[in-house]
Amino acid sequence: MGRETRGSRRGPLRPKPVEKIELNEQHAGRRLALSIALLVFGVGLAVFALVRFLSPDRGWNTIEPNGSAGVTCGEEFVFLYPIGESGQGVWQERREITEAYTALCLTAYRSFHNEEEFAGMANLCTLNRHPNETFTVEKALYDALETMERSGSRALYLGPVYNRYDDLFFCTDDAQLVDFDPRLSEEVRLEYEALAALARDEEAVKVELLGENQVRLHVSQAYLAFAQEEGVDDFIDFSWMKNAFIIDYLAQGLMEQGYCRGAISSYDGFVRNLDSTGTGYALQLYDRQGKTVYPAAVMEYRGPMSIVTLRDYPMNDLDRRRFYELAHGEIRSMYLDIADGMCRSALPNLVCYSGEAGCGEILAKMLPVYIADQFDREALGALEKEGIQSITFREGEIFCSDQAVALGQLYDKDGVTYRLPEEPGGKDK
Repeated sequence: MGRETRGSRRGPLRPKPVEKIELNEQHAGRRLALSIALLVFGVGLAVFALVRFLSPDRGWNTIEPNGSAGVTCGEEFVFLYPIGESGQGVWQERREITEAYTALCLTAYRSFHNEEEFAGMANLCTLNRHPNETFTVEKALYDALETMERSGSRALYLGPVYNRYDDLFFCTDDAQLVDFDPRLSEEVRLEYEALAALARDEEAVKVELLGENQVRLHVSQAYLAFAQEEGVDDFIDFSWMKNAFIIDYLAQGLMEQGYCRGAISSYDGFVRNLDSTGTGYALQLYDRQGKTVYPAAVMEYRGPMSIVTLRDYPMNDLDRRRFYELAHGEIRSMYLDIADGMCRSALPNLVCYSGEAGCGEILAKMLPVYIADQFDREALGALEKEGIQSITFREGEIFCSDQAVALGQLYDKDGVTYRLPEEPGGKDK
Protein backbone atom coordinates (compact mmCIF):
# COMPACT_ATOMS: atom_id res chain seq x y z
CA MET A 1 0.00 0.00 0.00
CA GLY A 2 3.00 2.30 0.12
CA ARG A 3 2.32 3.64 3.59
CA GLU A 4 4.42 3.95 6.74
CA THR A 5 4.49 1.25 9.34
CA ARG A 6 2.94 2.03 12.71
CA GLY A 7 6.33 1.99 14.38
CA SER A 8 7.66 4.65 12.05
CA ARG A 9 5.30 7.33 13.27
CA ARG A 10 7.54 8.66 16.02
CA GLY A 11 9.99 11.46 15.46
CA PRO A 12 11.06 14.83 16.77
CA LEU A 13 8.92 17.84 16.09
CA ARG A 14 10.51 21.06 14.88
CA PRO A 15 7.72 23.66 14.99
CA LYS A 16 7.98 27.17 13.59
CA PRO A 17 5.47 29.88 14.57
CA VAL A 18 3.57 31.77 11.90
CA GLU A 19 0.68 34.18 11.84
CA LYS A 20 -1.58 32.60 9.25
CA ILE A 21 -1.45 29.62 6.96
CA GLU A 22 -2.99 29.17 3.53
CA LEU A 23 -4.07 25.69 2.51
CA ASN A 24 -1.93 24.22 -0.23
CA GLU A 25 -3.84 24.19 -3.52
CA GLN A 26 -1.47 21.76 -5.24
CA HIS A 27 -1.57 18.01 -4.69
CA ALA A 28 1.90 16.72 -3.91
CA GLY A 29 1.91 13.18 -2.57
CA ARG A 30 1.23 12.90 1.16
CA ARG A 31 -0.22 16.33 1.97
CA LEU A 32 -1.64 18.04 5.00
CA ALA A 33 -3.79 21.02 4.25
CA LEU A 34 -2.54 23.40 6.86
CA SER A 35 1.20 23.28 6.40
CA ILE A 36 2.55 20.66 8.77
CA ALA A 37 5.55 21.83 10.79
CA LEU A 38 4.80 25.49 10.02
CA LEU A 39 2.60 26.17 13.01
CA VAL A 40 3.57 26.16 16.65
CA PHE A 41 3.36 22.95 18.67
CA GLY A 42 -0.37 23.36 19.25
CA VAL A 43 -0.88 24.65 22.76
CA GLY A 44 2.45 23.79 24.31
CA LEU A 45 4.83 26.32 22.86
CA ALA A 46 2.17 29.01 22.92
CA VAL A 47 1.84 28.55 26.68
CA PHE A 48 5.63 28.40 27.00
CA ALA A 49 6.31 31.64 25.17
CA LEU A 50 3.65 33.60 27.01
CA VAL A 51 4.52 32.28 30.45
CA ARG A 52 8.16 33.13 29.90
CA PHE A 53 7.12 36.63 28.91
CA LEU A 54 4.96 37.02 31.98
CA SER A 55 7.56 35.59 34.36
CA PRO A 56 11.03 36.00 32.83
CA ASP A 57 12.85 35.52 36.14
CA ARG A 58 11.07 32.40 37.34
CA GLY A 59 13.46 29.85 35.89
CA TRP A 60 10.96 28.15 33.61
CA ASN A 61 12.27 24.85 32.26
CA THR A 62 10.97 22.31 29.78
CA ILE A 63 10.96 18.99 31.61
CA GLU A 64 11.41 15.93 29.39
CA PRO A 65 11.39 12.22 30.27
CA ASN A 66 14.76 10.57 30.73
CA GLY A 67 15.62 8.79 27.48
CA SER A 68 17.24 5.90 29.34
CA ALA A 69 13.79 4.80 30.54
CA GLY A 70 12.85 3.69 27.01
CA VAL A 71 9.84 4.72 24.96
CA THR A 72 7.32 6.90 26.78
CA CYS A 73 4.48 9.23 25.80
CA GLY A 74 6.72 12.23 26.45
CA GLU A 75 7.19 13.31 22.83
CA GLU A 76 3.50 14.17 22.60
CA PHE A 77 3.59 16.57 25.56
CA VAL A 78 5.33 19.74 26.70
CA PHE A 79 5.78 20.08 30.47
CA LEU A 80 6.88 23.50 31.72
CA TYR A 81 7.93 24.01 35.33
CA PRO A 82 9.61 26.83 37.31
CA ILE A 83 12.81 25.38 38.72
CA GLY A 84 14.62 26.97 41.65
CA GLU A 85 11.71 28.21 43.76
CA SER A 86 11.47 25.29 46.19
CA GLY A 87 14.54 26.15 48.23
CA GLN A 88 16.52 23.08 47.17
CA GLY A 89 19.34 23.05 44.66
CA VAL A 90 18.36 23.68 41.05
CA TRP A 91 20.03 20.54 39.71
CA GLN A 92 18.59 18.37 42.46
CA GLU A 93 15.09 19.72 41.92
CA ARG A 94 15.33 19.26 38.17
CA ARG A 95 16.61 15.70 38.58
CA GLU A 96 13.84 14.75 40.99
CA ILE A 97 11.02 16.22 38.94
CA THR A 98 12.44 14.60 35.80
CA GLU A 99 12.47 11.21 37.54
CA ALA A 100 8.88 11.67 38.68
CA TYR A 101 7.70 12.79 35.25
CA THR A 102 9.57 9.98 33.50
CA ALA A 103 7.94 7.30 35.66
CA LEU A 104 4.49 8.74 35.01
CA CYS A 105 5.07 9.00 31.24
CA LEU A 106 6.30 5.42 31.10
CA THR A 107 3.31 4.05 33.00
CA ALA A 108 0.87 6.05 30.88
CA TYR A 109 2.47 4.94 27.61
CA ARG A 110 2.33 1.28 28.55
CA SER A 111 -1.15 1.40 30.10
CA PHE A 112 -2.84 2.78 26.98
CA HIS A 113 -0.85 0.72 24.48
CA ASN A 114 -3.24 -1.29 22.33
CA GLU A 115 -0.73 -3.34 20.32
CA GLU A 116 1.76 -4.63 22.89
CA GLU A 117 1.67 -6.11 26.38
CA PHE A 118 4.37 -5.41 28.96
CA ALA A 119 5.73 -7.67 31.67
CA GLY A 120 4.33 -7.09 35.12
CA MET A 121 1.23 -5.14 34.12
CA ALA A 122 -2.11 -5.51 32.36
CA ASN A 123 -2.94 -2.82 29.85
CA LEU A 124 -5.42 -2.01 27.08
CA CYS A 125 -3.89 -4.65 24.84
CA THR A 126 -4.28 -7.24 27.60
CA LEU A 127 -7.98 -6.52 27.95
CA ASN A 128 -8.53 -6.84 24.20
CA ARG A 129 -6.55 -10.08 23.88
CA HIS A 130 -8.23 -11.69 26.89
CA PRO A 131 -11.91 -10.77 26.84
CA ASN A 132 -14.13 -12.05 29.65
CA GLU A 133 -11.17 -12.31 32.03
CA THR A 134 -10.50 -10.10 35.04
CA PHE A 135 -7.29 -8.07 35.31
CA THR A 136 -5.86 -5.47 37.67
CA VAL A 137 -4.74 -2.47 35.63
CA GLU A 138 -2.85 0.71 36.48
CA LYS A 139 -4.81 3.59 37.96
CA ALA A 140 -4.18 5.62 34.80
CA LEU A 141 -6.23 3.19 32.71
CA TYR A 142 -8.84 2.42 35.34
CA ASP A 143 -9.66 6.09 35.91
CA ALA A 144 -9.94 6.67 32.15
CA LEU A 145 -12.33 3.75 31.73
CA GLU A 146 -14.35 4.98 34.69
CA THR A 147 -14.59 8.50 33.26
CA MET A 148 -15.86 7.19 29.93
CA GLU A 149 -18.43 4.95 31.61
CA ARG A 150 -19.63 7.80 33.83
CA SER A 151 -20.07 10.08 30.80
CA GLY A 152 -22.26 7.58 28.99
CA SER A 153 -20.16 7.82 25.84
CA ARG A 154 -19.62 4.61 23.87
CA ALA A 155 -16.84 6.04 21.69
CA LEU A 156 -14.36 3.73 23.43
CA TYR A 157 -16.02 0.72 21.78
CA LEU A 158 -15.26 1.93 18.25
CA GLY A 159 -11.91 0.15 18.63
CA PRO A 160 -12.35 -2.04 15.51
CA VAL A 161 -13.19 1.00 13.39
CA TYR A 162 -10.31 3.06 14.78
CA ASN A 163 -7.97 0.16 14.06
CA ARG A 164 -9.02 -0.07 10.42
CA TYR A 165 -9.54 3.65 9.80
CA ASP A 166 -6.16 4.54 11.31
CA ASP A 167 -4.42 3.08 8.24
CA LEU A 168 -5.97 5.86 6.17
CA PHE A 169 -3.45 8.29 7.64
CA PHE A 170 -0.52 6.26 6.33
CA CYS A 171 -1.72 6.45 2.74
CA THR A 172 0.54 8.34 0.35
CA ASP A 173 -2.01 8.81 -2.42
CA ASP A 174 -5.77 9.37 -2.57
CA ALA A 175 -6.25 6.18 -4.58
CA GLN A 176 -5.25 4.15 -1.51
CA LEU A 177 -8.02 5.60 0.63
CA VAL A 178 -10.71 3.40 -0.91
CA ASP A 179 -9.76 0.54 1.42
CA PHE A 180 -10.38 2.64 4.54
CA ASP A 181 -12.65 5.60 3.76
CA PRO A 182 -16.40 4.97 4.12
CA ARG A 183 -17.13 8.05 2.00
CA LEU A 184 -15.30 6.53 -0.94
CA SER A 185 -16.33 2.87 -0.60
CA GLU A 186 -19.80 1.47 -0.04
CA GLU A 187 -18.27 -1.77 1.20
CA VAL A 188 -16.23 0.05 3.83
CA ARG A 189 -19.25 2.16 4.80
CA LEU A 190 -21.33 -0.94 5.47
CA GLU A 191 -18.48 -2.53 7.41
CA TYR A 192 -18.05 0.50 9.66
CA GLU A 193 -21.79 0.77 10.11
CA ALA A 194 -21.96 -2.83 11.33
CA LEU A 195 -19.04 -2.33 13.70
CA ALA A 196 -20.57 0.90 15.03
CA ALA A 197 -23.80 -0.97 15.75
CA LEU A 198 -21.83 -3.46 17.86
CA ALA A 199 -20.05 -0.58 19.60
CA ARG A 200 -23.41 0.87 20.64
CA ASP A 201 -24.68 -2.47 21.97
CA GLU A 202 -24.01 -2.97 25.70
CA GLU A 203 -25.01 -6.60 25.38
CA ALA A 204 -22.29 -7.16 22.80
CA VAL A 205 -19.39 -5.43 24.53
CA LYS A 206 -19.00 -3.65 27.85
CA VAL A 207 -16.23 -2.77 30.28
CA GLU A 208 -17.02 -3.95 33.80
CA LEU A 209 -15.30 -1.95 36.55
CA LEU A 210 -15.02 -4.12 39.64
CA GLY A 211 -13.26 -1.73 41.98
CA GLU A 212 -9.66 -1.69 43.23
CA ASN A 213 -8.48 -1.18 39.63
CA GLN A 214 -9.93 -4.52 38.52
CA VAL A 215 -11.44 -4.61 35.04
CA ARG A 216 -13.24 -7.21 32.95
CA LEU A 217 -13.99 -6.64 29.27
CA HIS A 218 -17.23 -8.47 28.62
CA VAL A 219 -17.67 -9.57 25.00
CA SER A 220 -20.65 -11.68 23.93
CA GLN A 221 -20.18 -15.03 22.26
CA ALA A 222 -21.82 -13.70 19.11
CA TYR A 223 -19.38 -10.79 18.95
CA LEU A 224 -16.43 -13.10 19.64
CA ALA A 225 -17.49 -15.35 16.76
CA PHE A 226 -17.88 -12.32 14.49
CA ALA A 227 -14.49 -11.00 15.62
CA GLN A 228 -12.77 -14.29 14.85
CA GLU A 229 -14.32 -14.43 11.40
CA GLU A 230 -13.59 -10.78 10.57
CA GLY A 231 -10.17 -10.48 12.23
CA VAL A 232 -11.28 -8.01 14.91
CA ASP A 233 -8.86 -7.79 17.84
CA ASP A 234 -9.40 -4.27 19.26
CA PHE A 235 -12.78 -4.27 20.97
CA ILE A 236 -11.93 -1.08 22.86
CA ASP A 237 -9.47 1.70 22.15
CA PHE A 238 -9.04 5.30 23.30
CA SER A 239 -7.40 6.06 19.94
CA TRP A 240 -7.16 9.85 19.40
CA MET A 241 -8.76 10.48 22.82
CA LYS A 242 -6.04 8.89 24.92
CA ASN A 243 -3.96 12.02 25.56
CA ALA A 244 -6.89 13.66 27.34
CA PHE A 245 -6.75 10.91 29.94
CA ILE A 246 -2.98 10.63 29.97
CA ILE A 247 -2.57 14.34 30.70
CA ASP A 248 -4.98 14.03 33.64
CA TYR A 249 -2.91 11.14 34.99
CA LEU A 250 0.34 13.08 34.56
CA ALA A 251 -1.09 16.18 36.24
CA GLN A 252 -2.57 14.27 39.16
CA GLY A 253 0.58 12.23 39.66
CA LEU A 254 2.79 15.32 39.71
CA MET A 255 0.55 17.21 42.13
CA GLU A 256 0.41 14.21 44.47
CA GLN A 257 4.20 14.34 44.62
CA GLY A 258 4.18 18.03 45.47
CA TYR A 259 4.84 19.51 42.02
CA CYS A 260 1.99 22.01 41.96
CA ARG A 261 3.26 24.59 39.51
CA GLY A 262 3.62 24.87 35.76
CA ALA A 263 1.56 23.45 32.91
CA ILE A 264 1.42 20.39 30.67
CA SER A 265 0.11 20.50 27.12
CA SER A 266 -0.21 18.00 24.29
CA TYR A 267 0.27 18.43 20.55
CA ASP A 268 -3.36 17.48 19.94
CA GLY A 269 -5.07 20.12 22.06
CA PHE A 270 -5.11 19.17 25.75
CA VAL A 271 -3.80 21.41 28.55
CA ARG A 272 -3.55 20.96 32.31
CA ASN A 273 -2.42 23.96 34.35
CA LEU A 274 -1.26 22.87 37.82
CA ASP A 275 -0.59 26.32 39.26
CA SER A 276 -2.71 27.78 42.08
CA THR A 277 -0.30 30.60 42.98
CA GLY A 278 -2.02 33.24 40.86
CA THR A 279 0.65 33.29 38.14
CA GLY A 280 -0.76 34.47 34.82
CA TYR A 281 -0.95 31.98 31.96
CA ALA A 282 -2.00 32.44 28.38
CA LEU A 283 -2.94 30.20 25.49
CA GLN A 284 -2.97 31.07 21.77
CA LEU A 285 -6.31 30.30 20.15
CA TYR A 286 -6.62 29.54 16.44
CA ASP A 287 -9.57 29.66 14.09
CA ARG A 288 -10.08 28.39 10.56
CA GLN A 289 -12.00 30.52 8.09
CA GLY A 290 -12.32 28.76 4.76
CA LYS A 291 -8.84 27.62 3.81
CA THR A 292 -6.93 29.91 6.17
CA VAL A 293 -6.06 29.46 9.84
CA TYR A 294 -5.60 32.58 11.97
CA PRO A 295 -4.14 33.15 15.45
CA ALA A 296 -7.49 34.62 16.48
CA ALA A 297 -6.86 35.59 20.10
CA VAL A 298 -5.00 34.82 23.30
CA MET A 299 -6.82 33.27 26.25
CA GLU A 300 -5.48 34.68 29.52
CA TYR A 301 -6.26 32.91 32.79
CA ARG A 302 -5.04 32.13 36.30
CA GLY A 303 -5.33 29.12 38.55
CA PRO A 304 -5.68 25.38 37.90
CA MET A 305 -7.35 24.74 34.57
CA SER A 306 -8.14 21.93 32.16
CA ILE A 307 -8.51 22.97 28.52
CA VAL A 308 -9.59 20.90 25.52
CA THR A 309 -9.30 22.21 21.96
CA LEU A 310 -10.86 20.26 19.10
CA ARG A 311 -10.16 21.33 15.50
CA ASP A 312 -10.90 19.85 12.10
CA TYR A 313 -7.51 20.65 10.53
CA PRO A 314 -3.84 19.79 11.13
CA MET A 315 -1.43 22.22 12.76
CA ASN A 316 1.86 20.40 13.24
CA ASP A 317 3.95 17.50 12.02
CA LEU A 318 2.52 15.01 14.50
CA ASP A 319 -0.97 15.74 13.18
CA ARG A 320 -0.27 13.55 10.15
CA ARG A 321 -1.28 10.71 12.49
CA ARG A 322 -4.87 11.95 12.57
CA PHE A 323 -5.57 14.12 9.50
CA TYR A 324 -5.41 13.49 5.77
CA GLU A 325 -6.18 16.04 3.07
CA LEU A 326 -7.50 14.77 -0.25
CA ALA A 327 -6.48 16.31 -3.56
CA HIS A 328 -9.75 18.26 -3.84
CA GLY A 329 -9.27 19.79 -0.38
CA GLU A 330 -11.51 17.71 1.89
CA ILE A 331 -9.90 16.65 5.17
CA ARG A 332 -10.42 13.35 6.92
CA SER A 333 -10.03 13.36 10.70
CA MET A 334 -10.09 10.84 13.54
CA TYR A 335 -13.35 12.23 14.94
CA LEU A 336 -15.52 9.18 14.24
CA ASP A 337 -19.24 9.16 14.96
CA ILE A 338 -20.56 6.29 17.11
CA ALA A 339 -23.67 6.32 14.89
CA ASP A 340 -21.95 4.97 11.78
CA GLY A 341 -18.16 5.26 12.03
CA MET A 342 -18.00 8.33 9.77
CA CYS A 343 -15.73 11.27 10.63
CA ARG A 344 -17.62 14.47 11.44
CA SER A 345 -16.95 17.92 12.89
CA ALA A 346 -19.71 20.39 13.68
CA LEU A 347 -17.28 23.32 13.90
CA PRO A 348 -13.78 24.10 12.66
CA ASN A 349 -12.77 24.82 16.29
CA LEU A 350 -14.25 24.27 19.73
CA VAL A 351 -12.50 25.13 23.00
CA CYS A 352 -13.90 23.94 26.33
CA TYR A 353 -12.35 24.36 29.74
CA SER A 354 -12.98 23.95 33.46
CA GLY A 355 -11.30 24.70 36.76
CA GLU A 356 -12.76 21.53 38.27
CA ALA A 357 -13.15 18.78 35.66
CA GLY A 358 -10.19 17.06 34.01
CA CYS A 359 -9.52 16.94 30.28
CA GLY A 360 -10.90 13.42 29.99
CA GLU A 361 -14.24 14.37 31.51
CA ILE A 362 -14.46 17.54 29.42
CA LEU A 363 -13.68 15.64 26.22
CA ALA A 364 -16.19 12.89 26.90
CA LYS A 365 -18.92 15.50 27.30
CA MET A 366 -17.80 17.43 24.22
CA LEU A 367 -17.99 14.42 21.89
CA PRO A 368 -21.71 14.58 21.00
CA VAL A 369 -21.48 18.34 20.54
CA TYR A 370 -18.44 18.32 18.28
CA ILE A 371 -18.81 15.04 16.39
CA ALA A 372 -22.00 16.00 14.60
CA ASP A 373 -23.22 17.30 11.27
CA GLN A 374 -24.46 20.58 12.75
CA PHE A 375 -23.52 22.71 15.74
CA ASP A 376 -26.07 22.50 18.59
CA ARG A 377 -25.76 25.65 20.70
CA GLU A 378 -28.21 24.31 23.30
CA ALA A 379 -26.16 21.15 23.80
CA LEU A 380 -23.05 23.24 24.40
CA GLY A 381 -25.03 25.43 26.80
CA ALA A 382 -25.92 22.35 28.81
CA LEU A 383 -22.22 21.78 29.45
CA GLU A 384 -21.93 25.27 30.91
CA LYS A 385 -24.46 24.24 33.56
CA GLU A 386 -22.01 21.49 34.53
CA GLY A 387 -19.16 23.95 34.96
CA ILE A 388 -17.61 23.44 31.53
CA GLN A 389 -17.11 26.76 29.74
CA SER A 390 -16.64 27.21 26.01
CA ILE A 391 -15.15 29.43 23.32
CA THR A 392 -16.48 29.33 19.76
CA PHE A 393 -15.85 31.35 16.61
CA ARG A 394 -18.20 32.56 13.88
CA GLU A 395 -17.24 34.87 11.02
CA GLY A 396 -14.53 36.61 13.00
CA GLU A 397 -16.58 36.97 16.18
CA ILE A 398 -15.39 35.18 19.33
CA PHE A 399 -17.97 33.92 21.80
CA CYS A 400 -16.89 33.05 25.34
CA SER A 401 -19.33 31.74 27.95
CA ASP A 402 -17.15 32.81 30.88
CA GLN A 403 -16.40 36.31 32.15
CA ALA A 404 -13.48 35.15 34.33
CA VAL A 405 -11.27 34.47 31.31
CA ALA A 406 -9.91 37.41 29.31
CA LEU A 407 -9.43 37.26 25.55
CA GLY A 408 -6.73 39.58 24.25
CA GLN A 409 -4.40 40.13 21.31
CA LEU A 410 -7.30 39.84 18.86
CA TYR A 411 -6.08 39.25 15.30
CA ASP A 412 -6.42 42.27 13.02
CA LYS A 413 -4.34 42.12 9.86
CA ASP A 414 -4.65 41.96 6.08
CA GLY A 415 -8.31 42.88 6.24
CA VAL A 416 -9.19 40.08 8.67
CA THR A 417 -10.44 41.17 12.08
CA TYR A 418 -11.43 39.16 15.14
CA ARG A 419 -13.73 40.80 17.65
CA LEU A 420 -15.73 40.11 20.78
CA PRO A 421 -19.54 40.50 20.87
CA GLU A 422 -20.75 43.99 21.64
CA GLU A 423 -22.50 42.67 24.75
CA PRO A 424 -20.18 40.94 27.27
CA GLY A 425 -20.93 37.25 27.53
CA GLY A 426 -22.56 37.20 24.12
CA LYS A 427 -23.23 33.69 22.86
CA ASP A 428 -23.11 32.19 19.43
CA LYS A 429 -26.60 31.60 18.14
